Amino acid sequence: MRYQRFIIATACLTLISVALETAADVRRETPARRPYITEIGEPSPISRATLEREAARMEELRLFLDQYGYPDYAEVQEIRPEWPWDSYEVRLYYLRRNMEVDFGRALTLPESYPNLGLVKFSGGIPASKRLEIELALNPPETVAAPSVSTERRAETTTQPQRPSLEDLVARVEAAADRAAAAAEDAVRQSEAAERAANRTVEIVDRLLEQSPHHPTR
Repeated sequence: MRYQRFIIATACLTLISVALETAADVRRETPARRPYITEIGEPSPISRATLEREAARMEELRLFLDQYGYPDYAEVQEIRPEWPWDSYEVRLYYLRRNMEVDFGRALTLPESYPNLGLVKFSGGIPASKRLEIELALNPPETVAAPSVSTERRAETTTQPQRPSLEDLVARVEAAADRAAAAAEDAVRQSEAAERAANRTVEIVDRLLEQSPHHPTR
């Protein structure tokens, strides 16, 4: 009986240890250009249908898509909850415009403003993120050694080739050069984004003062 209890206790301790290690492995990062949020885990790409559902819950996201079109790439990033923001952001990436726009949903006054979603950040796309997006949109193809029959078919049929990893890297390096040339403009964008974020906080604060659901009331 004691031996069985020992086995059970050991198994429980092992499960707890694994759970703690798994929790410790979860990515938690505060972006240098956005020191007021903490990202949790990796971002998840979303489809156009999912983006449409999010736009139905965030009025400003809906207006932005209507005015500027759909992005080349969109994702959801979980963040540490901080009142009154929801626990995730919807992020849009426009590659040709070198523009990232992040939206968040504010959980205030659900009766009066059920779809209060606002721009939380707008700025350029970092080179590392652009590479990640390029690889996601155009995954490099693994090329195997061609057989004799494959070589003969290739002589008569020309198949379009997907870009290789080297091509993607070269493309991203060129984009990084363009981004570096526009560094001063990116700084101005970041400053404008910070001012926009401050204005958003002021708007939310004013709404909170009117909300009967505010934690201080």
